Amino acid sequence: MRIIIFLLCISSYLSFSQTNRDYKKYDLAVQNFKQGDLDKSKKILQKLLKKQPLWKQPILLLATISENEGDFLEAIYYLNLIYQKSTIEHLKGLERIANLYFKNGYYEKAKEYYTSVWKIDSINCNDKTLINIKSCDFAIFQKRNPKQFNPINLGSNINSEMREYFPAISIKGDKLVFTRLIEENYKRSQEDFYLSYKDQNNWIQAIPFPGKLNTNMNEGTLSFSYSDNKIVYTACDRKDSKGRCDLYIMENNISYNLGSPVNTIYWESQGVFSPDGEYLYFVSNNPGGYGGKDIWRSKLTNDGFSIPENLGPEINTEYDEISPFIHPDNLTLYFSSNGHIGMGDYDLFISRRNTTNLNWGKVENLGFPINTHRVENSLIVEKDGLTAYYTSDLSGYGKEDIFTFTLPREYQAKQINNLELEILSNKPGDEVILNNVNFSFNSFKLNQASIKELNFLIDYLIKNPEKKITIEGHTDNVGNEEDNLILSKKRAESVYNFLLNNGIKSNQLISFEGFGESRPVSSNSSEKGREENRRTSFRLVQ
Repeated sequence: MRIIIFLLCISSYLSFSQTNRDYKKYDLAVQNFKQGDLDKSKKILQKLLKKQPLWKQPILLLATISENEGDFLEAIYYLNLIYQKSTIEHLKGLERIANLYFKNGYYEKAKEYYTSVWKIDSINCNDKTLINIKSCDFAIFQKRNPKQFNPINLGSNINSEMREYFPAISIKGDKLVFTRLIEENYKRSQEDFYLSYKDQNNWIQAIPFPGKLNTNMNEGTLSFSYSDNKIVYTACDRKDSKGRCDLYIMENNISYNLGSPVNTIYWESQGVFSPDGEYLYFVSNNPGGYGGKDIWRSKLTNDGFSIPENLGPEINTEYDEISPFIHPDNLTLYFSSNGHIGMGDYDLFISRRNTTNLNWGKVENLGFPINTHRVENSLIVEKDGLTAYYTSDLSGYGKEDIFTFTLPREYQAKQINNLELEILSNKPGDEVILNNVNFSFNSFKLNQASIKELNFLIDYLIKNPEKKITIEGHTDNVGNEEDNLILSKKRAESVYNFLLNNGIKSNQLISFEGFGESRPVSSNSSEKGREENRRTSFRLVQ
């Protein structure tokens, strides 16, 4: 059972009001509280209050127990018994009441108490008090002007009576991996990965992630690379760990610790790759940041990962920022924070940039009712830019479930087509096949389906004028080898000319070349293999 640790100060002398027997009962209540027996502790304390209604220590402990039980209003009731004056002596108590109102979604009352705290001691109040006052104003406005929002629980194939969180979607959108907290008993629980496949529009029953990724230790927050050939995940308390939790990579079914300089003696977790594979974004409580937990990134170089850089004060606050997600457009960042102006605990936020060379821009809260006074985190968005998944403790199958919803228009990312995904998931020099560029038998004339595919390529090259390509034509082994070579070159030339005649500058089109049947990607012994070998493709030069 999760217990909030509360420091209880007991007077060094006995007043005339409390007897030695009363103090012994109070000590017993404290022991029961520390051992997790909240009911027994509560009964003892309530009996003590019947004798001494304003005894401060039992009242404070009762408020803490109520808070542990999730009864914030009862906790406020007890605190109001002893904190009623707007004086410096009551400052911490009034601030605690304000926090409880805020966490429970009573924003008007929370603002009233935060304002009192500020008026009592504006000189010594920290910035969080001002942020909380602004958050109350923001939340009040949001509740009066809600966004269109219809979250759908992913159902019993994904969610259970346990906690499910940190969803991850494969680039093709056909695999969902998430973390489940396996609660075996009150003394021990551990995290494992679960996997589900999409069957038409439904996710099938989730199973433990196959292979050796799950152990009897904690594993969590898995993310796919955009080429789907790497997985980054978090593992804790391993023999090769540098800190309590480290980032690991699984590649070709082999897992290894990411090592320095990404992993440190501190806590590193929640890694995600950028779509182009150039950066790894992650969360760390490294004291070199702006707050408790910050979002960092490390660049992948020929020599491994670079020294991580902090995303800066635009993103990170003096509190916690977690669960970063970079959309496939590489221009939209979603994350969760309890430090920016928001609705309550952790809220979901968005930040954008115009190009991949720029820093992330202004942070924006996704608003109510996407965000509430509860915890919202782990937002991911599919390549269509509008289908989102996130974790919430909204009513569901367990304490935390995974939901899906359609993002409001103002928070949607750019839609990415399959060709752009192919480009993103390949390195310069890799062959990118134009899957829908097809030709009739022994012909090099482009058809309508081919033109639609090439328009995607035109759009990409116009938006990325620094990119240059070479175009290739290939055939199967049916027919004369020399004829196939000529035909493949003419097909590549047709694509080259179409691009040139539709706005692509010649300096972006390095060359076209035909290879005939000399570079098969499959066996020519079957029709399927021959079909795969009859292809038109391109390679990014830079």
